[in-house]
Amino acid sequence: MLRLILCEKPSVAQNIAYSLGANERISDGKVSYYQGNGYIVTNAVGHIVGIGMPEDYGWDKWELSSLPMMPDFRLYPLYGYGEQLRLLKKLLFRDDVSEVINACDAGREGEAIFRYIYDYLGCKKPVKRLWISSMTDESIRQGMNTLRDGADMEKLFAAAFTRAKADWIHGMSLSRLYSIVNDDSHKVGRVKTPVLNIIAERDKAIAGFVSKPFFKVLLPNGAECETICDTKAQAEALAAECSGKTVTVTSAETKQKKEERPLLHSLTSLQQEANEVYGMTAAATLKAAQSLYEQKFITYPRTDSNYLTDDMKPLVGSIVKCLSGYDESRVQQLESQGLSLDGRVFNNSKVSDHHALIPTNIIGRLGQAELTEAEQNVAKLVIERFLGVLDQPYIYNETKYVFDADGVIFRLTVKTPVQLGWRTYKKEPQETPAVSYRQGDSFPIGEVTIKEGETTPPKHFTESSLLAVMENIDRLIEDKELKTYVKERGLGTPATRASIIEELISAGYIERSKKMLLSTDYGRAFAASLPENVKSAELTAHWEQMLSDIEHGEAKPDDLLREIGNTVSDIVQAERQRTSRIPVTRKVTVGICPRCGRKVCKNSKGFSCEAGKEKCGFFIFGQDKRIGRSYTAAEIRELLGTGKVTLRNCTSSKGKKYSAVFALEDTGQYVNLRLIEFVNDKKRRTAD
Repeated sequence: MLRLILCEKPSVAQNIAYSLGANERISDGKVSYYQGNGYIVTNAVGHIVGIGMPEDYGWDKWELSSLPMMPDFRLYPLYGYGEQLRLLKKLLFRDDVSEVINACDAGREGEAIFRYIYDYLGCKKPVKRLWISSMTDESIRQGMNTLRDGADMEKLFAAAFTRAKADWIHGMSLSRLYSIVNDDSHKVGRVKTPVLNIIAERDKAIAGFVSKPFFKVLLPNGAECETICDTKAQAEALAAECSGKTVTVTSAETKQKKEERPLLHSLTSLQQEANEVYGMTAAATLKAAQSLYEQKFITYPRTDSNYLTDDMKPLVGSIVKCLSGYDESRVQQLESQGLSLDGRVFNNSKVSDHHALIPTNIIGRLGQAELTEAEQNVAKLVIERFLGVLDQPYIYNETKYVFDADGVIFRLTVKTPVQLGWRTYKKEPQETPAVSYRQGDSFPIGEVTIKEGETTPPKHFTESSLLAVMENIDRLIEDKELKTYVKERGLGTPATRASIIEELISAGYIERSKKMLLSTDYGRAFAASLPENVKSAELTAHWEQMLSDIEHGEAKPDDLLREIGNTVSDIVQAERQRTSRIPVTRKVTVGICPRCGRKVCKNSKGFSCEAGKEKCGFFIFGQDKRIGRSYTAAEIRELLGTGKVTLRNCTSSKGKKYSAVFALEDTGQYVNLRLIEFVNDKKRRTAD
């Protein structure tokens, strides 16, 4: 009998098959699987089964009366994966397959991917769970020797399935609601909407910030007067008061301080550093990290932990040895002084599903691989952080000086390195002592200078700083009990934060400007139009509290779903009762519909009557292959106003450029532009 291993994606299936000796690749139509040594190894392609769209449950029309939508959820195959599902069904129901091993990613989402397929296809065979955080041969084989029982994952799947249903009810219902009341396409989500609001509120604070000047008086050695002046005149008077005086060192207190090594990388901290150092987006960083994981160079990237478990101590030492080819002298230095294998690296209580992101013990082969620039950058950051945390702390002497110039007090802090430790390999310059004094020393002031500055507003979010806020969202929540449920989880998950940012950009709510993430006028207006309970971080905190209870068997899924249904119902009812509204829309009106007299607006696909397909159906595609380009809003406005329009810079099917006059032609079913006559632009320009 055979054991069937179902992986999350093809590359993982290939790795596991190789590690277990299932070396025969068998093609079945357009898809394939591996077999050998008592195993069949196959794969999904991420999510290939889901809980459907509103149309799947009969909600084809966008109407307020249908909200909130709370279906009796079923599973549906996703479009484009029919061949893969056919193969999985065939393999799962083979008579010689006695057991199924879930080898999807270890976590809520991986559990959902497997169970959706297993349940949709109606499989009843026994299930075991492979739970690993690394794709090395050693990790795979060890995981296969310690398989968990599939039944142990029931509560984890219950939490995953409940989260999916809850997000569906909340997101689908409210997205439709605000699209209907604003007559535009809007996206609402439990996580993305609070993130939009956070960015919008920051941009609002920056726009309303009023800068104020300030002035500091400085001694030649850099010491600053503790009195900060509001005007330059005050600073000049203070400088004149000190001029020609003698300064006495009234205090010179030195303390030795320690700056600990940084923690190992989680996905979020890796995305932050990649954004700061290389300007990489969170999505690009995750893509590169996932590729490195699948090539076995780093461990599982979708982790929120910065620690390893105690049983990994021997592995850490072997990985260090494997990094000799990366930086031999550094590795030798680390080994000679002894690796720092303390609680800053190992903490079992800080590891839930996955440990921190580290190199694997085949990292020495990194130089032989053909990596993209993004993969090289991410690999370097993971390796540098790994070596840094195993180094010694940075130790320095901090001396605080106090100077007295006839009653005017100046202060100066000087840091002197004692042990560079992990900072030895940082590129930024180390602090060096510029001055050295003893208490009781005195000296003439010399030339006093005035430094002018101004108060600065909060900084616009970068992906790095936004990820930091999402990870530490508990700092924005006042409710002490709710804080605890997002303290370790944050807003969104490490795996979804990148996609949330991209979705907000795609929707037009925010935009990138170099490294900054800025809310658009459209995004700020939409955020301002929403009720607080739709855009607050407390919503996610409360959900996480209940999902955690479900995962631990302390709450029932129906409790959360019922609560969400009631909340969405209240929001829908409140919107129905609103007597006035300024729609939040990006729609551009281009004219009056010749069929029904209502407005024709520009949208993502073209130009359509606002009455909609059912009541009118007037529509002009924005892209026309016959003219080799798209119509502009100005051209359609002229067409609707006069019945004809001159289109220039058109391209024929043979690649020739031309200009021509077109007339509107409406059959009642289809709307076209009919060519009336060609225009000779050369003669036209001569005549003009």
